[in-house]
Amino acid sequence: MIKVDLVTGFLGSGKTTFIRKYVEYLAKSGQHIGIIENDFGAINVDMLMLQDLESEQCELEPIVGGNVETDWKRRFKAKLISMAMRGFERIIVEPSGIYDVDLFFDELYEEPLDCLYEVGNVFALVDAKLDERLSEAAEYLLTSQIANAGKVILSKAQDVTTEEQEHTVSRLNEIMQKFDCDRSLKYMAS
Repeated sequence: MIKVDLVTGFLGSGKTTFIRKYVEYLAKSGQHIGIIENDFGAINVDMLMLQDLESEQCELEPIVGGNVETDWKRRFKAKLISMAMRGFERIIVEPSGIYDVDLFFDELYEEPLDCLYEVGNVFALVDAKLDERLSEAAEYLLTSQIANAGKVILSKAQDVTTEEQEHTVSRLNEIMQKFDCDRSLKYMAS
């Protein structure tokens, strides 16, 4: 089974930078890695930022556009089937910043993907200085991303104080409680 890792986070949270480091880490093991970049715009900016990673060991695959959920699901499923046939050992998915993680799991547990893939690591990147003025829809999407993550990473932590980081973790817990999420985060300094 091919492992699929998901890297979520809002626009500017550091997903692309994280993926760059993560691919370098995985490449040391000699795996054939595929990166699926999803962008709702006509130009996939994140893919352009990762182009230098392309090699025999790492390939980039775009999913461009698809504002409608059914379009995205169809494109995502087709992309994963194609990548399975090409011998990838690990897939990293970077969806757009506005992404409900349930869509990822829904697709991976459907035929034929459930026979080809298994969920690997799920990361949620959150800016260490979380915007206090998030809309309810943004809070819901953030809850979806955090609730399903194996690891929540505060990005740009070097730019804020420990107190601000602790406040962000506390705010994340409040947001998750608002949507009846049982998960609770604890701040751990790096």
